[in-house]
Amino acid sequence: MESRSLKLAQEFAKDALKATKGGWFSKPEWETAAQYWDKAAASYKTACHYEEAADCYSKASEAYVHVNAIYLAAKCAENAATLAEKHLKDQASTIAFYSRASDLYRSHGSSYDRAADMMEKAAKSCEGIDINRAIQLYDSALSIYESEDRGRFAIDTFKRVTRFLIDNNRLTEAIAIQERLVTVCEQINNRSDINRARLSVIILLLAFGDSVEAGKKLDEYGQDISFVRSKEAGLADYMIQAYNNGDQDMFSDLARDQTLSFVESSIARLAVRIRVPGGKRLVPNADAQARSPTGTPQITYPPTPGGNSAGAAPLQAAVAIEDEDDDLL
Repeated sequence: MESRSLKLAQEFAKDALKATKGGWFSKPEWETAAQYWDKAAASYKTACHYEEAADCYSKASEAYVHVNAIYLAAKCAENAATLAEKHLKDQASTIAFYSRASDLYRSHGSSYDRAADMMEKAAKSCEGIDINRAIQLYDSALSIYESEDRGRFAIDTFKRVTRFLIDNNRLTEAIAIQERLVTVCEQINNRSDINRARLSVIILLLAFGDSVEAGKKLDEYGQDISFVRSKEAGLADYMIQAYNNGDQDMFSDLARDQTLSFVESSIARLAVRIRVPGGKRLVPNADAQARSPTGTPQITYPPTPGGNSAGAAPLQAAVAIEDEDDDLL
């Protein structure tokens, strides 16, 4: 079977090459050549000659471009990328083919989501090898969604990119991605994801150690009354207060609030790992804010606007005990 497929592939490739030549009185027959290259690629793949198959798919893609069959050209480039990724383990070719497929799908004019998906696959193929390159490719994928007004289909991609950035400790880029997500969600009026993305920005800023900017962001987001009335706003307010007060116990309890079960999992895990400056544990006196049996503040929703945050009552503590646990320092 393999030898038969190989022989057939070679015959198809020969016919394809002949069709591209043309002659004294004839032009190259690109459509015929494309079909033969496509058939040759499929036969080479069946014969497990993956390098030749990828090359034929690439040539078929170029031939289809000559006859303006852009979608078929994109599909062949995608097939070449799949072979390069799964069988040849050739990162450079994988990125090149996926990028080529992305450009072609986008040129087709009705395959923008597919174009973004190709760019995301290119990024994923080099995640463990070249982080900076992967970030660039992910950014290109998101830009396709944003520029073509396809933001509603990009939500999951935004979350995957955020996860990748956090896993690689690229918090600055993660903050920028979440702020872009806020903008996209505002454009499509996705209220739930707007609130989650805003809370995520504040958590990332606290993880970065910038509570001042986190407070400014909360004030900025507080201009939106829908956010002010949300659970995410109340939680963000308490987290900033706990961080600024050096109350590690309270912050850790807040980081396990049920509200965080609805944000991107990597951000929820990051919140649990945040250590407040000084790592103090605050023991409330009899007049302190009421807490639940687990120590979490009893947050009343919705909070009212005002102050440097969403308006929740300030936390009070009378006795500060230095944390003796190294993991909180």
